[in-house]
Amino acid sequence: MSQEAEHPSFRTIASLFQIPTPEEFVEEEDEPRAPRVGRTAEESDALGRACLTDGNYEAAIKHFQRACTQREPGDIRSQIDLAGAMEYADQAPQALRQYQRALQIQHEALEPELGISDVLRRYGRYRESIEHLQEAVKKEPSNPYVHIKLAETLRDAGHPVAALTAAQGAIAAKPDGAFYHYWTGDLLTSMKRYDEALDALRAAIELSPGDDFLYLRAAVAFWGAKRTVEAIKSVRLASDLDPAKHLYHGLIGVLLEETGQLEESQLESDRAKLMDRYDQDMLDRLLDEMGIEL
Repeated sequence: MSQEAEHPSFRTIASLFQIPTPEEFVEEEDEPRAPRVGRTAEESDALGRACLTDGNYEAAIKHFQRACTQREPGDIRSQIDLAGAMEYADQAPQALRQYQRALQIQHEALEPELGISDVLRRYGRYRESIEHLQEAVKKEPSNPYVHIKLAETLRDAGHPVAALTAAQGAIAAKPDGAFYHYWTGDLLTSMKRYDEALDALRAAIELSPGDDFLYLRAAVAFWGAKRTVEAIKSVRLASDLDPAKHLYHGLIGVLLEETGQLEESQLESDRAKLMDRYDQDMLDRLLDEMGIEL
């Protein structure tokens, strides 16, 4: 006579239907598992990026360090990610060393030049930062991003004319990039070269006609060029594109008052009462830029 078959255990049933056992519940709730470890460089990089997204920079650094050891000699991809994670973790000196090592391994690589430049710029070492960006431009002269990075750094370093030349390089590399025309127009406005600024901003608007911010910047240049009618019209166009921005009503009200159109100014000023503190701060900066004192 055969013996009665033994019933499957709860653990066996749980495994069949892929449900957690009580021990697993405890482990998940009270004793979190250790972070996963990547078996390949790609897995380690993916885990590192996930940690960056979660704001866990120290864990990200560890994953990228592991990825560096898993890559073939001469492959600097994980090293660039490691340097970036160190920047996020406010470990700028360590990040700089990683970028420098990556550049020593791949002399023609673009990313280490940009990374080194960013770190140096953060610490006010503009001359060295600019030198690395100039090298980046030599490596990829058709890349508009490196031209505009050079332009931004030159502008911050107090060299607007050189910044303008670099920005024009970005436009030459990507003539249909509205941002590069806008950036050039904004620089020219700060240099009080208003007619040239308007040419650049017009190009930006033609490429991106639905961007209300571009009309706002054009209004500043129009006002500087003493073209007050066009300045007011430009702000109105910005407001038409985004009626919810009460800032535009505030600015139109001031410009109308400045040009003696008091009744219309009052109407706009009433609407501008809905401005919040951010709007008011922005309006104050715009008026200061336009040379208007209230």
